[in-house]
Amino acid sequence: MSPTARRRGVVILGIVLSLIAAIQALHRAGQGRAAYLRWAPDAEAFWSGDALYGVGAEGYPTLPLSLLLMSPFRVLGEVPGAFAWALFKIGLAWWIVTRAFALVGRGGAGLGAAGKVAVILLSFRPLLSDVTHGNLNLVVGATVVAGAWAWQRERDLRAGAWLGIGAALKVTPALGLLFLLHQRSWRGVCGLGLGAAVGVLLPALFVGWERNLELAAAWWQQMAAPYLEGRPLGLPQTEHTNQSLLGVLGRLLTDSVAIPGRGEGAADLSVSLLHLGSGGFRVVHLAACGAVLAFLWACLAPARRPRVGPWTLGGFALLALAMLFLSERSWKHHYVLLVLPITYLVAQLRGARDGPAFRLALAGLVAAALSVGATGSGLLGGRGSDLAEAYGCYLVGGLALFVAVGLLLRSDGRRHQEGESSPSRIASRASSAAE
Repeated sequence: MSPTARRRGVVILGIVLSLIAAIQALHRAGQGRAAYLRWAPDAEAFWSGDALYGVGAEGYPTLPLSLLLMSPFRVLGEVPGAFAWALFKIGLAWWIVTRAFALVGRGGAGLGAAGKVAVILLSFRPLLSDVTHGNLNLVVGATVVAGAWAWQRERDLRAGAWLGIGAALKVTPALGLLFLLHQRSWRGVCGLGLGAAVGVLLPALFVGWERNLELAAAWWQQMAAPYLEGRPLGLPQTEHTNQSLLGVLGRLLTDSVAIPGRGEGAADLSVSLLHLGSGGFRVVHLAACGAVLAFLWACLAPARRPRVGPWTLGGFALLALAMLFLSERSWKHHYVLLVLPITYLVAQLRGARDGPAFRLALAGLVAAALSVGATGSGLLGGRGSDLAEAYGCYLVGGLALFVAVGLLLRSDGRRHQEGESSPSRIASRASSAAE
């Protein structure tokens, strides 16, 4: 098959998958099951001055900037607005995928058509899930990828600003501060602070400074204060759909509900192996978070390292995975940035051809594919899929990618410091020559 035919095949695959996503999103919106529609009362409360946080079972989960972002779509009406929101996110999904390809270097040519198809298919499920759920994760993911794109082009202030805007939408991109400190990018740190400040304060231009401050304080009391004060975990944290460290460890180590009973007479199910109290669990959870952060810090590329080739992609892939692990709630459809580590490992797989790097990249991809695939009801059935999620299949897959990407980055960093050649170094040189 000619290169042109292979490229055409990738485009056709993209069109088909986009149509599938659009049809499913429209169907779900028609049933009133999209988060975009579920948040309609919150949008009304935001503009009318009513309480937004601490209302009902949970309250609105993110800062007001997200409601401001969705406001133009709500002018179209409920279902048309939800469908337009889904189309917007399909566009963001493909932008994220194509930017991930480009971050490899040489416009993604090093992946080849087969590599791009592999990345698309392995990443499609969480991308589709977020489009159909009508959530914010693709928007947040796009800010992280925009930060990576700016970082690779040595625009540190802009890279930090994108991460800061992402943090104002959903706190976890603030973890980019660790990346910027590791790289000794003070312009990036300033950019992150500036972006976060703009994102948090922007709603004040529409609802007033006092109202905006009240909303930010109420959000803090709803989302951050309970864990910081050591309150017991609730169902939103421990339900099987939560694939963060907090969710999986909470299910396994505390007396908690993993799968709530659905329907009359159905009993709640627990999968706990231990019954730690709040204090003991906090120690374990903080230790696990500390281990993630330490591994991230140890595996990032050395400061002042040239940013072309896979170095930037690998670093931001680790950052994206750590964001998911450390978040209080990471549902399956939050894993939209799996495309970054998957793209990195596919590029390594093609560049290494053989040897330890090849085997490590292959092992990470296979483990991730099996773990994520095990949560499909088509394979295990509805109950089996719920149990797989209860034991943290998405988290396990993410950790497999995290370890594989981190070890490859660290190994490549050692080779660079020793002046040896490596697949990543060769790719970086080729990318530099091409640019």
